Amino acid sequence: SEKLAIAYGIISTPPGMTLYVTKNLRVCSDCHVAIRYISKIVKRKIIIRDTSRFHHFEFGVCSCGDYW
Repeated sequence: SEKLAIAYGIISTPPGMTLYVTKNLRVCSDCHVAIRYISKIVKRKIIIRDTSRFHHFEFGVCSCGDYW
């Protein structure tokens, strides 16, 4: 799950570092909302690559405009 990958990335990288996650399926709505909140709480940029697009999460906002 991408949430597990993000959790591992947060604990194993220095604060402020951008996290990159690639997955072979589309991001589900639950994970999309969770990653938005995570990016806001930890104050990091999180980039998720799924099968159809890149999602750049920063300050609780996604570059896709919540269209996935």
